[in-house]
Amino acid sequence: MAERSKHTGDWSPLPKVTTYSYIDAGLLDARNIDLRRKLRRPERKKSGPVLRVDRKCHIGRSYEECEEYMRQNPDAIVSQMDSVVIHKGGQTLLTILFTNCDVQLMFLRERNTAGSVTEIFCRLREALGDEKFRMLFQVIITDRGSEFSDPEKIEADMETGEIQCRVFYCDPMNTNQKSNCERNHELIRYIIPKNHAKDEYTEEEIREMMNHINSYPRKKWNGQAPIDLFIKIYGQETANLLGLEKIPSDSITLTPALFKK
Repeated sequence: MAERSKHTGDWSPLPKVTTYSYIDAGLLDARNIDLRRKLRRPERKKSGPVLRVDRKCHIGRSYEECEEYMRQNPDAIVSQMDSVVIHKGGQTLLTILFTNCDVQLMFLRERNTAGSVTEIFCRLREALGDEKFRMLFQVIITDRGSEFSDPEKIEADMETGEIQCRVFYCDPMNTNQKSNCERNHELIRYIIPKNHAKDEYTEEEIREMMNHINSYPRKKWNGQAPIDLFIKIYGQETANLLGLEKIPSDSITLTPALFKK
């Protein structure tokens, strides 16, 4: 394949990539099936645009404003929320860690979108009921990722419009402001290593991982497991509603072998 220069009138070969693009677009008589090597070339995934529901969502929800809110409401329970990407452009975890006990909830999402986050909060409201939801989720600190750009649907009951919790954002590039959450992700990476994950995970597998991690005793809590503290604070019924289950110490697995049992 060749193209003529507009300036000299000379013909020069088309770049291979351009030729493939023209064939893909149907601009040439040749087809992909005519190119044996082309059929073996993997298609590059095209990244879609990062969609922010509300680009100004952090206004009135900054970390400084969170600190002021906590000065006025010192007994408010604080959670830290984050994402753990399993496959770029695909399966991602939503994690929510309660700083008063270090229990970390984990939810599987097929895409890392704002809609997938608010859907989980709808499910939590439905499972827990208003009273327990308000008891558990009072202040949520997260980063400024696009998946967290619809805070109103996290804070408010969509049916009644009642504000049930407050969402605040870390300062840009400052993950230390939700360090508990970040540190706990290290345990997730023991089980789902970065760049070495399975092709696909199920909700049951993620729930199992969540329970093994939350059952792991911590020196920080004098050898107690986060799930034990959670049950002391909130009760067994609330733990059951969230799918939290204690794993015996001698059965805890924090390696990829967990999913081979």
